[in-house]
Amino acid sequence: MNRAERIRDRGEVERRHEADDRLEQPGDFVLVRRGVLRSFVLRCPDGCGDTLTINLDPRSDKAWRFYRKRRQVSLYPSVWRDSGCCSHFIVWNHTINWCDVYWDEERVPNENPADLVDRVYAACTDQWKDFARIAEELDEVPWDVNRECQALTALGKLDKGERALRGSFRRRELYSERSKFG
Repeated sequence: MNRAERIRDRGEVERRHEADDRLEQPGDFVLVRRGVLRSFVLRCPDGCGDTLTINLDPRSDKAWRFYRKRRQVSLYPSVWRDSGCCSHFIVWNHTINWCDVYWDEERVPNENPADLVDRVYAACTDQWKDFARIAEELDEVPWDVNRECQALTALGKLDKGERALRGSFRRRELYSERSKFG
């Protein structure tokens, strides 16, 4: 079976076992909600046939963050299976981005509000800040914030961290302005 390129929302249930009957094809997902979001149950988009239960409840161990913004679903961080098919992928705006092939951000719909780039820039300072932290401050999807940080870097407005600072950004002009006048 081919890999899924998008996820498909199959609804919500209260108990984990109730999700299985709703999953028909790779990329189908069901949310388990009992008072709060508990898990994201996903038919593995790799086509291997496995069903993945991704924890969304931070009260019980490591948890992914679930976002439903602008009618699109995203998870953060990526899903990296260490057993079975060992696939590694990102769920971003209902799109599956595979991490074992060339990253194709163009496939992911960009439904960001027009002011997001301005809000991201305003959240940046002359100190290095990780894009996930910026996203948390702005209540936005980390992958969307990363896209805007990359765009601001291409425009020469942000510096992009390397090595230990990978995924971090800082304002270029503040750093440059200080050196101009200092």
